[in-house]
Amino acid sequence: MGENDEIELRREVRRIADRRRRDRLRCPRCGRVVAETVREAREACLRAGTWHEADDYVIMCPECKAREDAEEERARRVALEDRRAALATAVKELVPHVEGPLPVTIAIGVETTGLRGWSDHLLTVGIVDGEGAEVASFKICPPPQCYEWPEAEEVNGIAPADTVTWPAIEDVRPELQRILDAAEVVIGYNVGLDIEFLRAAGIALPDCDYVDVMAMFAPVFGLRDDYHGGYRWQRLATAAAYVGHDWDAEGAHNALADCRATLAVLRWLEEHEGEEVDRREQGARRAAAWRRLDAAEAEEL
Repeated sequence: MGENDEIELRREVRRIADRRRRDRLRCPRCGRVVAETVREAREACLRAGTWHEADDYVIMCPECKAREDAEEERARRVALEDRRAALATAVKELVPHVEGPLPVTIAIGVETTGLRGWSDHLLTVGIVDGEGAEVASFKICPPPQCYEWPEAEEVNGIAPADTVTWPAIEDVRPELQRILDAAEVVIGYNVGLDIEFLRAAGIALPDCDYVDVMAMFAPVFGLRDDYHGGYRWQRLATAAAYVGHDWDAEGAHNALADCRATLAVLRWLEEHEGEEVDRREQGARRAAAWRRLDAAEAEEL
């Protein structure tokens, strides 16, 4: 490349950068230039009360932003009214009741509308005994104001329409509380998150032993977390693949299936407790687990 070609290339790069900057400062709805700099645009929107940090990648003029927010609010009200109407006419399913003696050792798994216990809600709660036999499976309809959970739905496959006939937490709580009150050991994968959601749902957690299999598995998988110190926590699917657990037809992200997978990981950890870590075998198991996960994801596509 000659010197003149290089100069022309640099000019073209600058022209592209300038065009992108101008486009970045142009309202995508009306095409009006919002400001000369991103900082000016942000300050203008903040003054107008229409700036949203989540929308930082789109500079929208205050008028268009206000219209967009109004449209979203109207859509939200319509969705909320539709949800309330559907719940008002739905015939609710019965809450399961456990007969006979209750187990003192249980594994618990939950599916939720998100990951924030203070604002998201329970959808299902699965409980098995220490041998993996089903104790109870509760379906829970979230309150009307929780009418969509698109990100969680992609993971657990539970759509808002599925929950319309499910009982509310107020109806499920007494039986769920009765099972937990009888427990002396509660096992879970990231059991702290389960506890957070149960407490938010008004469940009084028993004074018993809680076993977090996720924390136990992290050092066995062996990936260091230099930022936080210790070892990186792994998904249940990763842990299950590492120990060779077979999900059968239930599949992951089913509360009962998650309980059984958690027990499978715990049993494997107990069987190998005290063994000296073979780094080569550990690496081979990690690679095999990732291959199994890749194959499972490919089958879902």
